[in-house]
Amino acid sequence: MNWRRMSRVRIFVVIAGFACLLHVTHRECSPVVDAQANNGGLTYSSPASRDLEKFQATAYCVTGITKSGIQVAPGHVAADPRVIPLGSMIYIDSPIMGGIYQVLDTGALVKGKIIDIYNPSYEQCLEFGRRMVKVKVLRYGFQGEVQRNQQNKQII
Repeated sequence: MNWRRMSRVRIFVVIAGFACLLHVTHRECSPVVDAQANNGGLTYSSPASRDLEKFQATAYCVTGITKSGIQVAPGHVAADPRVIPLGSMIYIDSPIMGGIYQVLDTGALVKGKIIDIYNPSYEQCLEFGRRMVKVKVLRYGFQGEVQRNQQNKQII
């Protein structure tokens, strides 16, 4: 009798664990508004406006693994790696979703001066829509390849 009860408990634990795994790894947007979705509620002061460039920005909420190999999370942004390389730190000057982000993803439709900001809230992504924002690259690439990229800009 005790073994039978233990067997049922094991089955329940396995099913519950599998259900939790499915919930965590789903690939759809959450329709629930996340209270802390806007970059943890942090605000940043704007860097010098002469260094800001205009980009088109959109927002996405689909979860998964980024191009850099890590789980997508708030504070991540997708960009064209030919414009802003993976690993770069950027400042987005915008009243909605403005702040400091790291470029860790790319996208099929993210080409040229377009960025795609991750936000776990579906409603906030819809509210953000597609808009012009000002972006400043604070660090190029994972190791701060600022000098190399500045030389490339001078050549072009």
